Amino acid sequence: MKCLLVTIAIGEKYLDEYKNLFYKSQKEYAVKNGYEFKVIIDFLDKNNINSSAISFNKILVCNQEWSNDYDFIIFIDADILININSPPIHNYIEYDDCIGIIDEFSQPSKERRLKIQQKMGWETSATDHYKLCGFDIQTDMVFNSGILVMQPKKHNDFLLTIYNKYILQSRSHPRGFIFEQSCIGYELQKHNLYKIIDNKFNALWGLTKLDNIENISLNKYFNDNYFIHFAGHTDYDKIKSIKSIKSIKSIKSIKSIKSIKSIKSIKSIKSIEYLNLYIIIQLLLIILLIKLFIKL
Repeated sequence: MKCLLVTIAIGEKYLDEYKNLFYKSQKEYAVKNGYEFKVIIDFLDKNNINSSAISFNKILVCNQEWSNDYDFIIFIDADILININSPPIHNYIEYDDCIGIIDEFSQPSKERRLKIQQKMGWETSATDHYKLCGFDIQTDMVFNSGILVMQPKKHNDFLLTIYNKYILQSRSHPRGFIFEQSCIGYELQKHNLYKIIDNKFNALWGLTKLDNIENISLNKYFNDNYFIHFAGHTDYDKIKSIKSIKSIKSIKSIKSIKSIKSIKSIKSIKSIEYLNLYIIIQLLLIILLIKLFIKL
């Protein structure tokens, strides 16, 4: 199974930010799980070089000359920090012929998300959310395209259709990057071509922070999740101070090694004790034989 983890960071300032805060965690996760890793720093469609269309380029990662080299292409936004203890995403669930994505309207939970929407004066239903981009769909899910688990041989044509259908509308669209996300979410739901993955693979810290009733620290949030999405530049200044907790497996492994060393140490001590006892017995036997010889 050949997999690629790929992100897009176009523009000098954006690229520098990515390299400084997110590159290392994404690269290390890819290496750990045997994924190839690619950072795209230029527009994939040279006919649509427009800052408002940058996010639409993620739709084209299955349409490159290298795309069919992979069984899975995992797209990840450039503002996502990965917890190195995260499991591989490509086989976390059975994707069948579908694209893996998270439902952000279930974060922190559906009930609490509704309260956040009301508190912020935002649309209060998923259906209304899509209507803001001109899509008419009855749904209670809003997909976040920060993570997409795709199979290029199966999904290239579908994704290319989305790109061609909406790319011109994306230019200076009033909904900004949300338009791209809404296009993908609408089409995936319309064609029933999605599999919902665990929210831990696209945990939106900014949403939890808006309704943080448990008073969860950023450090705990990071260690409780897999991929942490810092959308909207939320707490970029705190990212460097996050500390990762070693995985339970690693801790168990260390304890196991220590146990083995302890056992070997005990065995070694016992071996020395047995050797000393053997020498003493031999010496006593020699002394006894000498005494017998003298008497004779």
